[in-house]
Amino acid sequence: MHNELEALLALQAADVVMHGLETRLAALEPRIRELDQRRARVADAIARSERAIGDEEKKQAWVRDKIAEHKALIARNAAQMDAVTNMKMATAAMAQMEQAKAIVVAEEGDLVLINRKLEELSAVLTGQQGELSTLAAAQDTVRAEVSAERAEIDGALAVARDERTRLADNVSSGLRSKYDRIRVRRQPEAVFAMNGFSCGACDTAIPMQRRHVMSTSGAIEVCEGCGVLMYFPS
Repeated sequence: MHNELEALLALQAADVVMHGLETRLAALEPRIRELDQRRARVADAIARSERAIGDEEKKQAWVRDKIAEHKALIARNAAQMDAVTNMKMATAAMAQMEQAKAIVVAEEGDLVLINRKLEELSAVLTGQQGELSTLAAAQDTVRAEVSAERAEIDGALAVARDERTRLADNVSSGLRSKYDRIRVRRQPEAVFAMNGFSCGACDTAIPMQRRHVMSTSGAIEVCEGCGVLMYFPS
């Protein structure tokens, strides 16, 4: 194998290593993002539950005030009944008192429903808060793991970049420029061995004359089918 081809393949091997490390690094962010999204969803649900509880508490306070108001009316009507001597006035007071009692019964029924709904909403809120606490703890753990893994990958990348720089110096500038342009659109590999009479990447048949030149001179050619660099294996 010719020295330039050996140098190019060594450079590509270093780039494959770097690509793998960069892929691992890129995969770390979705892990954090997924937890952030789950935590945001639970936090939104908690906010909705808190608003619902607040609305029900306002209803609860309003109904309680109305019950107190109607009970006071009943008490006034009862006092009036003790004081009146006129049958017409007594009948009117009795009617008002019975009407107020019916309203109180209905309002107390509403209050029972509101109290029950508040209990249900509070139970849901407690569960959501527990879930948020669990997510927060899990997030702290994952962040620590991701941070450690990121530091490890960054260290490996720094070594790989230095190695890549060293190996790149062994490849001629013209060939390296061509390789780099191809690799931008074909990561992680841009150099392929011939597969018999065809390109090892896309299986496009290579004319006999080109194959002969490659096999005798060690030339590195560009595939007309897919644009990769090809070489004839020893």
